[in-house]
Amino acid sequence: MKKIPVALALAGLAYASAASAASADEPWYAGGKLGWSEFHGIKYDSSVPNPRNIDKSGVGAGLFVGYQVNDWLGVEGGYDYLDKLEFDFDPNSRADLKAQGLQLAAKLGAPVADSLDVYARLGVMASRLGSASKHATRASPLAALGVEYALDRNWATRLEYQWTGRLGDTSDVGARTDNGLLSLGLLYKFGGAPAPAPMPVATPAPAPQVREFTLSSDALFDFNKATLKPAGEQALTELGQQIRAEASTDASLTIVGHTDRIGSEQYNLDLSRRRAQTAADFLVARGIPAGQVSVEGAGESSPVTGSQCDGVKQRAELIACLAPDRRVVVKVSGRAAR
Repeated sequence: MKKIPVALALAGLAYASAASAASADEPWYAGGKLGWSEFHGIKYDSSVPNPRNIDKSGVGAGLFVGYQVNDWLGVEGGYDYLDKLEFDFDPNSRADLKAQGLQLAAKLGAPVADSLDVYARLGVMASRLGSASKHATRASPLAALGVEYALDRNWATRLEYQWTGRLGDTSDVGARTDNGLLSLGLLYKFGGAPAPAPMPVATPAPAPQVREFTLSSDALFDFNKATLKPAGEQALTELGQQIRAEASTDASLTIVGHTDRIGSEQYNLDLSRRRAQTAADFLVARGIPAGQVSVEGAGESSPVTGSQCDGVKQRAELIACLAPDRRVVVKVSGRAAR
């Protein structure tokens, strides 16, 4: 019994430490889940030699809250209801054991596509198995695997299988069991409201016939994504209006995407091309002739930060330091409009 408060205290200290290290703009989130729960690996007390009419599956559900420390690490806590384990001791006696608990776990994730992540959770559950009159509580190990799909900036859905071990105790409630819960969840991310889009700033070029407009990729896209944010759409809309007003109708546009040095060179080259193509498609849809627009991906080959971020070790701080390298440059060539 003493193991439960000790385990929760240690997990709580780890959680507080992780939360204090996170940057202020990385979001809290909360959600719920519903699915199918099944008990397995059941062991009975010697007083129950031949349990009958066993019901070991049903509906499970849970509520959770989490904090995303950085791109790959988060911390989650919550409450799970794992349904009931029911069986007959004898023709006149039936056990009705409700399984539930409070859990705390570390969440490790990695992106596999623009809006899709895979993740694993490892932690502990302060579990309770039994009835109102007799129950067993203990610290139960917990592990889960899942996939999470972002519906938009704030909403996401997840499919998860969770295993919880060593629920109950044969001497206290007559049974000990493991549990598997396959669930579908929905979560809401509270933080990260879009920052106001900066006004496009013209960068002077050596020749008056060529002008460059540089936009921050962080204003256009979420980190490691190639889908335009609402603030990015507004910035590109204003840029398209400025180009049509200032350039002649035969002006040509070259859109070049740049990334920071985080990740492999090939991945960054592909991401920069996809971001440039997304910006090009948006401008064409707003009236720029498609035949006058070309795209290029420069990847991480042209950083502007130099060596100023070489000593930064923490990932969140490194991402912030390298922000100037993540940019989209629009080059306009042609005569000025009269």
